[in-house]
Amino acid sequence: MVTKDLLSKMKKAGCTDVWFGVESGSQRVINAMDKGILIEQTERAFKWAKEVGLMTVANVILGVPTETRESAWETVKLVEKLNPDDVGYYVATPYPGTPMYEHVRDEGLLKVMDFDKYDTATPTFEIPQLGMEELREIREKAFQRFYLRPKYILRVLFKGGVYGSASTMLVLAHLRRAIKSKLGLKN
Repeated sequence: MVTKDLLSKMKKAGCTDVWFGVESGSQRVINAMDKGILIEQTERAFKWAKEVGLMTVANVILGVPTETRESAWETVKLVEKLNPDDVGYYVATPYPGTPMYEHVRDEGLLKVMDFDKYDTATPTFEIPQLGMEELREIREKAFQRFYLRPKYILRVLFKGGVYGSASTMLVLAHLRRAIKSKLGLKN
């Protein structure tokens, strides 16, 4: 369990940033994933990390088998509320040998059988309440909403980036991708 005291000790020991497994903005989805965390705990952890001066990264998973359009957008909104320094929007990926793989295979949801095409950015299974294409669109819009926020752009430009000059280039690449996507241009 993360505490403010632990985060403070991490900062004093030289830690500069912390990556949190936010997982989802829907408590129902978090419970279905059996993560054992509450959204309130996540909100507190981000608050404490910022108070002690750590940079924060929110990592979330979109498209788990119990995901709905509504719960995916709850996740996007929670990330915006947490206002991290960076974000990772990952797509649930059922790697062979995992319980998720067994579930989606047994339910006939698995659409991509070539494991060389598996990554954490591309949907590989279809859930009845949220199609693969819609999930792709939500993920892309989530990145656009995150990287095109004026508050985020100003923070990157005036603080020299999230993690220094190399990271500034990465963040600017994200911005460029989001702008091109928003304008309908090929990436």
